[in-house]
Amino acid sequence: MTTDPWANRVTQLWTTHIFERKLTANTDHNAALSKLILTLDSETEDMTVDYKGADFLSRPEPAIVWLRSAIEETLRRYLQACDITYPIRCDIQAWPNVNRLGDYHGPHNHGWSYLSGTYYVQLPEKKPATLPNDMQPAAITFSDPRYGAYRHSIAPDASASARHSFYPTPGTLLMWPSPLIHYVHPNQTTDIRISVSFNIVLEWSNDYAN
Repeated sequence: MTTDPWANRVTQLWTTHIFERKLTANTDHNAALSKLILTLDSETEDMTVDYKGADFLSRPEPAIVWLRSAIEETLRRYLQACDITYPIRCDIQAWPNVNRLGDYHGPHNHGWSYLSGTYYVQLPEKKPATLPNDMQPAAITFSDPRYGAYRHSIAPDASASARHSFYPTPGTLLMWPSPLIHYVHPNQTTDIRISVSFNIVLEWSNDYAN
């Protein structure tokens, strides 16, 4: 019997986990979040970039209590998917975003944190017909974190491409490793894009060193 000398020669290493979850029963909560965030935006200068300001998730409004619980549950599921079975101690820091016509977030990461994420409250329904196919006013794109990946990217599938885009809808929650480079496409519509971004910052535990 002849065996294939090339069998089992490919090893998949260093997978990047990006967790996507659609929250149920979000309609009423999203309406309340939109109203609150737009009010805060009218009262605060540069609210969207004030990620070091007051913690948004510490507010007592029912919609925010619901959102914090959803983020905590998503974190638990994320860690479970990564085979992290020991408890972690962390702080969740969150801030709202309001993006109007022309607003975008250029390539960046949140390297001082452990995990980052965004919950999408309100999004433009569809892209204008005049935009290129790879542009979406609600899209977020992640870049391959490996050095030089763009120069070696020739395969069309998501696991080998140098970038991957998500096209969320209201109620979508994304969570990813904070050092991952990402950017938010320009909102080239007159519809407002509203989201809540967050960082999960670890508090030290000896379990992490085991």
